[in-house]
Amino acid sequence: MHRKSTQSSARAFQAAVAMLTSSRRRSHLRSRPRARSTATGLSCTEQQIFMVAEREGRSSTGSVPADLALVRRLASDEYDTFADVAGRSFGVAPATVSSVYTAEVLANPQIGAYVAETRSGTPVAAGVGILNDGHLGIANVGTIPSFRRQGYARVLTETILRRGALAGAHTAYLHAGPETVPFFERLGFTTRADWTMLEAS
Repeated sequence: MHRKSTQSSARAFQAAVAMLTSSRRRSHLRSRPRARSTATGLSCTEQQIFMVAEREGRSSTGSVPADLALVRRLASDEYDTFADVAGRSFGVAPATVSSVYTAEVLANPQIGAYVAETRSGTPVAAGVGILNDGHLGIANVGTIPSFRRQGYARVLTETILRRGALAGAHTAYLHAGPETVPFFERLGFTTRADWTMLEAS
């Protein structure tokens, strides 16, 4: 993968995840806030770990949850469904999510918002795939608290990766918090870089 393409993809990805990294509330996909620097007026809010996976030769890493009915791509007019699941997964207001992932955004053929649904039709996990010149960005993968650690996010992510590969993606990339690195490593991702995000205090 060329360095210029990687940097371009990273910039596109950062725009997609900005609304969740700006939240100060912790979730299972966020790292602990670091100490505040009073001298500079900046807070170290979280460590960002850039991970990459080549798409060739990867297979599923586990079984399908017993109550999973399907993983599906949402239509543009279902942006409120994505906002509800992502908001509940990350502890942010659904209105914050829907201000980024609008109907117009979901109508873009390069951006796919997905949900995993139970047999009763309840969406319990969500995530986004962003296709850009052979690169697939994975963003905002989360599961509603009462459904975590059952495999929903894994199956959802694997579905996004498969569909991205069918659409021509040869490489996938994402940002992870330190505690989710093992999850993404099991899906074939490896760390390429990490840094700490700063915000004004």
